[in-house]
Amino acid sequence: MHFLLSVFLLTVFSLNSTFAQAEGTIIDTNFEVAHLGSSIKYFEDKTNSYTFDYLSQRQAAIPWVKSNQTHFNFGFSDSTFWFKGNIVNQTDVDKYLILDFGDSLLDNIDLYLINEDGSTNVKRLGTRRHADDNMSNLTFSTGFKLGADETTDYFIRLKTTAFLQTPLTLWDANDFIDQQSQHKLLVGLFFGLFLMMVCYLTFLYIHLHEVRLIQYIVFIICYLSVIAIVEGFGFVYKINVISQYYDSMIVMLMGGVGLNLSLFARQLLNLRYRPWFSLSIKMLIVASLMVMLSPLLFSFKIGIIFVSALALGITLLSIVCGLFFIHDESKDVRFYVLSLVYFILGIDIHILTRFGLLGDFEFSDYISACTALIVLVYLCWNFAKQMAHDRVVKKNVEKQMTSVNERYYSVFQNAAEGMFTTSMEGNVLAMNKSMCRILGFINLEDMNKSGHFKADDFYANPDLRDEIIATLQIKGEVNSVEMTGYDRYGEIFHGEINMRLNIQPDITVIDGSFVNTTKRKQHEIKLESIAKYDQLTGLVNRIHFEKLVGVSLETNRSVLEDNILLYLDLDQFKLVNDICGHDVGDSLLKKITVVLKSFLDDTAILARLGGDEFGILLNHTNFDNALEVADTIRCGIEDFRFTHQGRHFVLGVSIGIVILDESIENFAQALSLADTACYTAKEQGRNRVHVYSKCNDVMLGHQREMRWIGVLREALDADRFELAFQTIMPLSADIQEGYRYEILLRLRDEEGNLQSPSEFIAAAENYNFMTQLDRWVVKTYCQWLSSNPEHLVNLSSASINLCGQSLVDRSMHTFIENTIASYGIPAEKLCFEITESQAIMDFDQTILFMNKFKALGCRFSLDDFGSGFSSYSYIKRLPIDQLKIDGAFVENIETDNIDYTMVKSFNDIARAVNIKTVAEYVENENIKNILSEIGIDYVQGYLIAKPRLLVDFVDNEQLDSA
Repeated sequence: MHFLLSVFLLTVFSLNSTFAQAEGTIIDTNFEVAHLGSSIKYFEDKTNSYTFDYLSQRQAAIPWVKSNQTHFNFGFSDSTFWFKGNIVNQTDVDKYLILDFGDSLLDNIDLYLINEDGSTNVKRLGTRRHADDNMSNLTFSTGFKLGADETTDYFIRLKTTAFLQTPLTLWDANDFIDQQSQHKLLVGLFFGLFLMMVCYLTFLYIHLHEVRLIQYIVFIICYLSVIAIVEGFGFVYKINVISQYYDSMIVMLMGGVGLNLSLFARQLLNLRYRPWFSLSIKMLIVASLMVMLSPLLFSFKIGIIFVSALALGITLLSIVCGLFFIHDESKDVRFYVLSLVYFILGIDIHILTRFGLLGDFEFSDYISACTALIVLVYLCWNFAKQMAHDRVVKKNVEKQMTSVNERYYSVFQNAAEGMFTTSMEGNVLAMNKSMCRILGFINLEDMNKSGHFKADDFYANPDLRDEIIATLQIKGEVNSVEMTGYDRYGEIFHGEINMRLNIQPDITVIDGSFVNTTKRKQHEIKLESIAKYDQLTGLVNRIHFEKLVGVSLETNRSVLEDNILLYLDLDQFKLVNDICGHDVGDSLLKKITVVLKSFLDDTAILARLGGDEFGILLNHTNFDNALEVADTIRCGIEDFRFTHQGRHFVLGVSIGIVILDESIENFAQALSLADTACYTAKEQGRNRVHVYSKCNDVMLGHQREMRWIGVLREALDADRFELAFQTIMPLSADIQEGYRYEILLRLRDEEGNLQSPSEFIAAAENYNFMTQLDRWVVKTYCQWLSSNPEHLVNLSSASINLCGQSLVDRSMHTFIENTIASYGIPAEKLCFEITESQAIMDFDQTILFMNKFKALGCRFSLDDFGSGFSSYSYIKRLPIDQLKIDGAFVENIETDNIDYTMVKSFNDIARAVNIKTVAEYVENENIKNILSEIGIDYVQGYLIAKPRLLVDFVDNEQLDSA
């Protein structure tokens, strides 16, 4: 079938009727119809100002154009077109002729007939909306009589707002009437078929409520409406309110046709997995919607352009689909795609013949209708096929129901989860094998024989079933309700129960399922134990202890007795670990746990907080009792003896006590205060009990240092440290050198105020934070020097303080070396200051550090010289470049003769080993002069310059004035 249709369409494209070329239209005895285009001339009046009188009198002056077209097509034009020609009746009888313009969308048609006697017959056909002399409302046509052997000249004036195209055919009146009758009959036949299809689809929709049936109906109505308007049937009944909008309606209806075609392809082909096809369909859907809305925004001309573009897109996609799917898809898909191609090509042929781009032939007006009918037949056939398939499926489902019911019983009995049915009163009506095994029975018969046929017998909490039944009566079902029960032997089981109310005409039952979670529950209990208790000692762990203390803090608000926290830290436990190993240490902890428990009653909570640290919470006790318990524990640990492989170990315990009163907000604060009290006990000699007190100076100092560590960490993260400098000046005028100063560290607090290092250095040293500060100072200062190359050139020496922790930290050695190299700082411009006390922390590591950086070119200064007992010995053993005399000897040198003598001796010794000297705390001119007399090389102090921020360092003048 598709082969025959394809041959037919190819033949259509090859048809092009030819008509004899003649100077005029000859009417003979065999005359039926003639195309005036072969014998007519035309003229385009672009000014729209010419009249018939002017053209008829000045024909020679008008640039008439000889036509060789059988079908005129001028497209959209604002010009008026004039046509002229003549008709010769060569017969000996009068002829009744019909001039047919062949288009229902023309406007403003005037016909001028000039007889041989010079008289003129004017026919003003008006417009499609108001016709004076129009024989057919389908297409413009008018009749006239031509006498025997008579010749008449004619002029035609055409102007239209639509696209101007007309075949201009001249008919014998009888043949025209026959042709119109046949055309109306065929069009009516097609309309009848389509309307029958609409009725059929409407009834189907009423019966099936299938939405796509409405889509088919809309497609048919849109298509028939377009055909009715184009063929002129819309003008048969002159409804002026509607007819004046036919132009816009054509565009909107064509958009609707395009939209439906796109949706058909998208739904029926079901090829969304092909990206290119899906994208093309989406583009056509959008284009169709734009075409439907274009009459509201654009002129008819622009709307026709949109319709043409949409038609081209649908045509191209149809052809591509036809080529692509013809060998690649199922038979149904190929049939639909080819039908769609025929329909689109049929519409294109109809349009091309109407516009004169293809020759007219007898069935050109019916091709699109035939192909549309093919598409609709396919759509309905496909829908009917689907309905038949659905009926087959329904029968198969009915057949399967019996086997499904049979399989249900098998599934019910062999399901892994327990399944049951009970009455509302709790009588067991049905139960599968899994549920029987959970309850300790072989099967339901065994259960009935045992006398346990009531569901209530197995609930650990009998009230739970009553609660479930109450919920069932309200909601109709319950899901995942946790249940604990006992089987026939009294063994506990756990699970999740689901129930649904099953209301039947004669009885209401409960269908339920039970998921056995006994193993999972046991595992959860074990995990809960792991989460709450220490696995080595079995004591409460830190996390759970925190929760218990939190509860205690809350309840303490409403009781008269105190809740007291004890923090225990074993003394000498590390020695056991280091000598005997961690396994022995773990064994010792277990024994210590037994000892601790022996001194506590059942109300006390003992916890292991980590390592060799323990916590005890005494609830609802008084302070005296808590102090007695703490001292008893201390004595018990002191008396405890631990022996391993002949070695005997004596332990002690430091205990901190905190009363959990209203001032303590949370566990962290309570533990911190107890830790502080314990730390104080260790500081006072270990193996003792200390009670936290807000007035204790040692504890307050410890707390203050702990707070400073938090502040320092936050300041380091927020980059709130700043570098300062203090000038070091030579006393001899003969010394000419560049900048020499000491780098100092300052902290800017959150309010923007600078804090002196004396506030936080002690805390940083005690809590091993100085190394991080030293790293920041070295990196920041080297970075600043790299950004100020002129200053670097003029720099003679910059002294940087390093703590003892940095000297023995191998990673610090690498960090300083890499920092100096990465920023390109000459090593000889840096002088590291170390104190005597720092040097002796690890003398060998200090010597290693100094030798390494001396080799790179760095210099070293021994700071606070004279403050130790062995200062003189370090001058010989350390590779230092200068001594910085402790300011304690300098500040009173003008009044204290011993200080004077000490400073002089320091300087003499330094000169003996060729080391420069620097004196601190130079506060006035008198001190400066005395130091000059002694022979000190450099001085530093408020007389010389006060410390200033490094960012304020501008030039040498500022350094001198500082």
